[in-house]
Amino acid sequence: MTILLLLVIGLVLWSVRLLQGAYKLRDFSLLLASGLVAVSAGGVIFVYSLMNGCVGYLSQNYNAQTGDGPPPMVLDIAFEPQGQVFIP
Repeated sequence: MTILLLLVIGLVLWSVRLLQGAYKLRDFSLLLASGLVAVSAGGVIFVYSLMNGCVGYLSQNYNAQTGDGPPPMVLDIAFEPQGQVFIP
């Protein structure tokens, strides 16, 4: 978490520096680069939030005897010898 926070802060600071350079030099390409860096910082936060929820769900313990916790994921797919997939 700390490493990702430092990464996002670094990306935001880099984006601000690019924006300042774009304003100073009146350069549109630096403005676009600044926007892309800011979007990538948002993407890091978005992916972290998605993975945090998914890993949190999958790491919960399931007790089959009492039925506590989420049920395990089961795929009902059988493969035929010819390579065709049969879904019951």
